[in-house]
Amino acid sequence: MADARIEHLIHCSDEKFWTVFFDVEYNQKLFLDELRFESWKLVSLDDKGDRIERVVDVVPRLGDLPGPLKKLVEGGAGYRERDVFDKKTKRMTLKVEPSVLQGKLTISGVMHTEPVGEAQCRRIYETSIVAKVFGIGGMIESRILDDVKKSYDKAAAFTNRWVREH
Repeated sequence: MADARIEHLIHCSDEKFWTVFFDVEYNQKLFLDELRFESWKLVSLDDKGDRIERVVDVVPRLGDLPGPLKKLVEGGAGYRERDVFDKKTKRMTLKVEPSVLQGKLTISGVMHTEPVGEAQCRRIYETSIVAKVFGIGGMIESRILDDVKKSYDKAAAFTNRWVREH
């Protein structure tokens, strides 16, 4: 199991952050242009009054992988992300359903924001990754966690630019 808490300072209020976070144009630019994912597709976005439910299909670029991991993802390694955002608590639960290793790979998390003054907030993402694959589970967990951290670092910088420019 690999767990992490990833924090970034975002240069806008938490209200503004969540408005930006659910913006389709922002997400397309973030995932396709900034993070260079192969695809990002909004499947559904439903405002239920007290919560927002979102489903996206994503295919990241994998880059160089060690031999054992490369063999596992020969057919691609996309995922479906299911998000539920509670408007009152400003907390979102995330569940990732990978296209490979179904039943053997679990990725979940909680993202929330905390105000830091009037014009900033701290975005906090706590994630847990479990790969039940004999002999290489730890390698899979480490690689995914490293990729998640790098993506969140880039996303924070991009979000701050986006807020400043829009």
